[in-house]
Amino acid sequence: MNSERSLKPDQVGLWHDIFQSFSHVAPAAEVAILITGTALVAEGSTPLVFLLAPLIVLLWLNTNYQFSGKISSSGGYSAFSRAGLGKTAGDLTGWLFFFNEFLTYTGFALLSFAAFIFLISPKISSITYIWIPIMLIPLIFTTVFVYRGVRVSLNYAVYTGIIETLVLTIGAIIIIIKVGTGNTLTVFTAKPVGNDFSIIGLGLLFGLYSYGGSGSVIALGEESREPKRLIKKAILYGWLIVVIPLALNAYALTVGWGLNNISSFGSSPDPGLIEYFTFLGPFGGWLFAAIVLNSFLDFGIAINNSLTRMLYYLSRDSNILPSYLSETHKKYGTPYKAILTTAVFSFIIALISGLIFGPFIGALVIEGAASIAFMLQHAIATLSLPVYTKREKEFHIIADLIIPAIAIIFIGFAIFSTVYPVPAFPLNLPAYMVAVWILIGLILIIILKKFSSQKIEKVAEVK
Repeated sequence: MNSERSLKPDQVGLWHDIFQSFSHVAPAAEVAILITGTALVAEGSTPLVFLLAPLIVLLWLNTNYQFSGKISSSGGYSAFSRAGLGKTAGDLTGWLFFFNEFLTYTGFALLSFAAFIFLISPKISSITYIWIPIMLIPLIFTTVFVYRGVRVSLNYAVYTGIIETLVLTIGAIIIIIKVGTGNTLTVFTAKPVGNDFSIIGLGLLFGLYSYGGSGSVIALGEESREPKRLIKKAILYGWLIVVIPLALNAYALTVGWGLNNISSFGSSPDPGLIEYFTFLGPFGGWLFAAIVLNSFLDFGIAINNSLTRMLYYLSRDSNILPSYLSETHKKYGTPYKAILTTAVFSFIIALISGLIFGPFIGALVIEGAASIAFMLQHAIATLSLPVYTKREKEFHIIADLIIPAIAIIFIGFAIFSTVYPVPAFPLNLPAYMVAVWILIGLILIIILKKFSSQKIEKVAEVK
């Protein structure tokens, strides 16, 4: 393969792979922002959402786990779908993944980072457009790290991720202890929302999105050591070390705020920060703020790794994106043109969304659309699994049929809950945004398939 279009192999090991998964979830940043988005709809049942979501995601991750032992590619979900259902399905999956990761990077790594700082104090919030230069902090930081190489970027994520896990776990336990008699199991039921499971379903839009990134390590299939062995482990270990601090904090912050006042939780500026200051004092509060800010940076690194590898893959192994995106840096071995292109367009999208809705609501709208796209891309890859294993004579009824079928049912329920009942504006926009993107993708795929000369099909499988 041309060295100018090849990623460097053997760059990362198990711990790097694990914290690619961990950082793509960014538990501290989730506690600060996405738990708030979930609480806007699920209110007192937010802990139930954050208990159901990781269990459902674990079923979804079966697809990643099974395929990662067979296919090692920077294409991730796209390569999986292509292996079972063919090039068109693979291209559509990649098109959805591109949309999902691009919007997630834009909405969470940039806008949510800006929103967190913007809402810290009235003095900052009074400076109307200060969130715009604030967005440049994670944009420049993550672009530089990812440009320099996947190993360099994930070395940073490993060390800071371990600290993040400890702070979140210990902090949540302290809050739960101090709440005392305010602790209740009611929050693990739908009772706080009047047993309306459509509300729980809408809450899952953000809850599933919160945990879904733990499967992102599959994008390192061409750069990891022993990818068919280590990436499978990283998927499970990454999921586990995310579930504990995130679920604990979802519970701790809900009971800490109090069920009688929970309706104000989702609309309050930085409620997680408020509670950490309230229960852990200034030291605990500022320590939480520090790990949240760094969590956004780690997230930016992880999603930039997976997003740019997908752009690289779609450029190299498909004809959807221009071929220049598949060029790699002579020294660092990174898809540097894809990285720089991501930086430019992400800033433009974040700027437009923030100006229309403000940084916080703008982030939620973008992340809602990304969540639907994520579920759809995963559904296609999941449908591909039994087809692939049947053809390769590696079919197992539980792993390759029953679990995927259950995962598809949950995906269908979650997507249906995002469109019915129709959410209030602007949370009704994500479904329309995804529908338009799919339509554009299908038209593009059909036109390119009909009128363009096809690239030589190749599946970049290493080792």
